[in-house]
Amino acid sequence: MPSPDETTAPPAPPRPLPAEFVRYAVALEVPELAWGHLNGRLTAEDTVELAFLRRCDLGPPAEDFARIHALGPDAPELAAVCRELVGRDDRDRRIWDHLALAHQAPDDADPRQLAAGRQEFLLDRAASGRGMNWQHSSALMGTDRPEEVDAALERREELVGVAIIGLALTHPDAKAILPRVAQVMETALETGDRELLRQSTVALAHTARLHGTVDGRCLELLRHCPRGNVADDDLATFLPRRQLPWWLRRHHLRHRLRWLLWEKWVS
Repeated sequence: MPSPDETTAPPAPPRPLPAEFVRYAVALEVPELAWGHLNGRLTAEDTVELAFLRRCDLGPPAEDFARIHALGPDAPELAAVCRELVGRDDRDRRIWDHLALAHQAPDDADPRQLAAGRQEFLLDRAASGRGMNWQHSSALMGTDRPEEVDAALERREELVGVAIIGLALTHPDAKAILPRVAQVMETALETGDRELLRQSTVALAHTARLHGTVDGRCLELLRHCPRGNVADDDLATFLPRRQLPWWLRRHHLRHRLRWLLWEKWVS
C-alpha cells in the first residue's frame, strides 16, 4: 500500500485529436463538437476548423456551426458558446471514445467495437442524409467523405454528380476517389444520363490533374464515353504516356495532327 506521503497522480488529460482525422472519420453534430472542445478532445483551432467544414457540408441549416466558426479560436467566448450548445447528458462523449479508439488503432482493440462506431457515427448518418445537405449544390462541392457518395448512389440522389466532383477536388487519396467516379460513370452510361456522365468525366479529369493517376476500371468506362470530353484531355495532359491506353493515345494523336494542319493552313 502507498505510504501516507504518497499521492496518486491525476489521470493524464486526453490528447486532442487532429481535425484532419476527425473530418473524414465521422459526421459531427453540433453538441458533439462542443463537447469535444470542452473536454480537451479538440484544440480551439481544430474546433473552429471543424465547425467551418461542417458548415460547408450543411450550408444554410448550419447556423450553430457558423456561430462557432465566426468566433475564431482566440475568442474568450468560445468555451461559453460550446457550453450553451453541448447536450444535457453524456451521450456526446460516445463519439469521442470511438474516435480515440479509431485514431490509436491499438492491436487489442475489438474490431466489432470499431465497426459499430463507424456504422453509427458515419455510415448511418450518411445513409440518412444527415452528413451533407443534399439540396444544396455549393455544399456538395465540398464533399470529402467517400461514404456520402456511396449512400447517395444507394438513395439515387439527384445531385450525386455534384458530390463526386466535390470528392475529386477535396479528398487526398485517389484510391478513395476513383472507385466512386467509376460507379457514377457506370450509372450514367447505364441510364443514359448525359449530365451525370459529364459530371463523372469532370471528376475523373480533376483526379488526373490533382493526383496524376487513373485506374483500369475508369479507363474502360471512359472508352465508352463520347470522345473529346474533359477527362480525355486531362488524362493526356497530366498522366505519363505509358499509363494511357492505345485508343486514347490514338485519339489525341489525331486531334494534334488536325490542330497542326489547321495552324499551318491559317498561317
